[in-house]
Amino acid sequence: MTEIETYTELDQEETNKFHLKYALYRIKACLLLKGMPADEIDDAALERKYPPELIVKNDYFFHYVQDGFFGWYFDSELCYKKSLSDYQRLVIFNDGGYEYTSWSRYRAFYSTPDADRDYLQFWETIVKEIKWLEQYMLTNESSIEWARVHSKATFQACRIASGFQNMTLELAAVGLHEYIWDARINLMFMKDRDGIFYEIWRRVNDNHLLSFRDALEQVYGENLYSAHDRSMKYELNYGDSNMERVFARCTKGISDSVPEYKARELIAQEIHWTSLSSGTYARYARKKLKVAELIGLIPKDKIGAV
Repeated sequence: MTEIETYTELDQEETNKFHLKYALYRIKACLLLKGMPADEIDDAALERKYPPELIVKNDYFFHYVQDGFFGWYFDSELCYKKSLSDYQRLVIFNDGGYEYTSWSRYRAFYSTPDADRDYLQFWETIVKEIKWLEQYMLTNESSIEWARVHSKATFQACRIASGFQNMTLELAAVGLHEYIWDARINLMFMKDRDGIFYEIWRRVNDNHLLSFRDALEQVYGENLYSAHDRSMKYELNYGDSNMERVFARCTKGISDSVPEYKARELIAQEIHWTSLSSGTYARYARKKLKVAELIGLIPKDKIGAV
């Protein structure tokens, strides 16, 4: 993928044309949200109904952007960069500032639709083919062992990336780094956490006089989830690990009448949504492609599931 030149800027007249164009995409998005099928929206008819003077009078419908109404927007700063495409000017909101840890970096990738589609295929491939690395995820990063397996994984990721025409070494490095981070978060905070919380919930549910700490002590003493012994012991010793608050959030609304199998399922779902793991570029790119296809910015193509 060739390097993108971003120094040459459009003049104000040219930029205003893009603002008019992007206002129509915002109007189209409103119609879609109201339930109008995409194939019933006629772009030419939309332009006639919303001429430039009406769009300007309504301030280009920028209020939808300011309210975060759609979850995406055309970045005003990027609109001045002459070499960028409409897709490259499209940015996904970083919900609450926490959804994507590296959001600023993602915004500056300037990836094309083809590059994002290649990246998603690359991501799905490394998740399968570099899964062997998970057994080393908790290895000390300063150890010789980690250096050895990390070098092997890096070489494998670069080899996989070379099979995709629109992939870059930078994106390959991002993919491997985020895969490692995501897998570590899963091992440290998500894997078996539903089991721990379920066991605590079951005990408290059977005996309402039992406190969270008492139930946790029982689970810890039975050595049911040894991989989490350190975090459970820390909570028992100091009580400030946030575990009880997360437990309360994950079990809120689960009454005594809920079957045990369903309770664990609900706890697992909540843990997934409240995970400390922030969004990866794979999630960002997938969402951006779906938005771009939905509003007719790019042709529809097959996009992998989350």
